[in-house]
Amino acid sequence: MEQVCWIEEIWRYPVNSLGGERIASADLIETGVIGDRRWAIVDRQTGEPAAPERDARWRPALFLSARLQYDLPEIQFHDGSWVPVDAPDIDQRLTRHFGFDVSIRPYEPFSSDPSDTKVVARHRYDVSPLHLVTSSSMEWLANLLGEDIDCRRFRPNIVLNTAGLQGLEEKAWLGYRLLMSEATMLATEETKRCGMTLIAQPSLSENPDILRSILRQNRRNFGIYASVDTAAPIAVGDPVLLERAQIEP
Repeated sequence: MEQVCWIEEIWRYPVNSLGGERIASADLIETGVIGDRRWAIVDRQTGEPAAPERDARWRPALFLSARLQYDLPEIQFHDGSWVPVDAPDIDQRLTRHFGFDVSIRPYEPFSSDPSDTKVVARHRYDVSPLHLVTSSSMEWLANLLGEDIDCRRFRPNIVLNTAGLQGLEEKAWLGYRLLMSEATMLATEETKRCGMTLIAQPSLSENPDILRSILRQNRRNFGIYASVDTAAPIAVGDPVLLERAQIEP
């Protein structure tokens, strides 16, 4: 085992495409951080989930935030109010924010009861349990662009402080196991980036050069995905150990 970094930040995104919440600790389960990306906003007419990276009418999603409260998300609107997703007027509020007919739906039913007919959302892509970025990768990109990089551009679950390392160090971890406290995970693949990286959001302006640089310098990859081997709590400050024995396919 070799300590390669430590956990600097943990993020959870209760509602896909909305701003997330920075948390001090999280419980990891097989599907990732509990409460992460379990809900979606959708076009009520078509049922299609939000896609800010390719449809400009969804870009106001980045100016809403979501947090988990008592197992259900709440959404923060421009007036500062936090509204639970089961509030009677939540769809009307979202519709006013976006300017077209919008609803919020869970990706999974609330219960296993077959009589539960609540409408659910469809995932637009294969969901990876965890997304990780490193401080050395953000420094690498910052040097290319000549400006600081905010991790919110990449919506990671875990930001790893790799002080003393340079460049895209996490690429060398693919196929190896990472240990964070009692939790273990397997680094599986690099993360293909999309237009979400360049979209404006609170305190961050639109910047197409971010995606252009990643495309030119690393074939559109930035950060890595990981699957959870051993479920357990993690916390900011936990050391991260790399198991230097590649996992057989």
